[in-house]
Amino acid sequence: MRIGTIGSGGIVTWVMREAVRMEGVVYEAVYSRSKTTGRALADQFGVKKVYTVLDDMLADPAVDWVYVASPNSLHYAQAKRALEAGKHVLCEKPFSTCRAEAEGLAALAEAKGLMLLEGITTLVLPHFARIRENLEKIGPVRQVSCTFCQYSSKFDALMAGQTPNVFNPAFAGGALMDINLYNLYFVYGLFGMPERVTYHARRHENGIDLGGVAVLEYPGFVAQCTGAKDCKSDNGAHIIGEKGFIRVDDPVSMCTRVTVVTNEGETVYDEQQGKTAWYWEMKHIAALAAAGDRETCRRRMAQSADMMELLHRARQDAGIVFPGID
Repeated sequence: MRIGTIGSGGIVTWVMREAVRMEGVVYEAVYSRSKTTGRALADQFGVKKVYTVLDDMLADPAVDWVYVASPNSLHYAQAKRALEAGKHVLCEKPFSTCRAEAEGLAALAEAKGLMLLEGITTLVLPHFARIRENLEKIGPVRQVSCTFCQYSSKFDALMAGQTPNVFNPAFAGGALMDINLYNLYFVYGLFGMPERVTYHARRHENGIDLGGVAVLEYPGFVAQCTGAKDCKSDNGAHIIGEKGFIRVDDPVSMCTRVTVVTNEGETVYDEQQGKTAWYWEMKHIAALAAAGDRETCRRRMAQSADMMELLHRARQDAGIVFPGID
């Protein structure tokens, strides 16, 4: 993987810091509209190439993967341009704003024989696999609750009258798309698509959701997903069954520690070796790339399409509209 990145936010640094640790991965180029910003990012990794015109980076034959980490509203168009240029694509979450966009990009990747993935940590974490393995032990599931509330570094700017991208409806921002998405992915990854989803949002005057509670209804149980960007909490998740429960420490984007409690006793899983969630994500992706495993990419993209539909249904229920997108 010789990666060119789009975007210069903190997520690029966190992901690429882990990516370059993987065998066969090279950070080849940076694209940023600002030469100064792009050079500052590139210098952290010793990257020589900084582009300020996206098509120039997409024309670089040394770049074979593009990591899209721009504002949410740009993901679809930039991923499409990268695929059309013959590049494999890793697109940061949320992959797009609706199912049709996700399925359209998946079809384009398939037609061109390219790999396409959404950057989402939860589903590839070792502890997530442990949770799935232990579900039967706690008996029929009756309640699920997930909490991920993190005070945004951009919230003070919003309160001061500015409109950072992450709180801008025109950039597909908001708590649901940025942070509660992880909770929804966690529940979906374990139980599939719900029969019904509702979203009870707290809204800013510009219409964006600062936080809220999504309720996913399944046969026999409900799942409550709480996410917010204007407050902080003791984050984690509980899956409660008739014979016990599973507790997840820290946000489900990390699943740092998992405890399974049943009538037979307690089992604690602490197997992620203190490594970051992005380490496990990039280990998974680098392995897929090395193996040319497009079949797993297809399955992952089907999951991403489901999630984009689920997010869209939640937004519709809350009346959240992205101008120029919806």
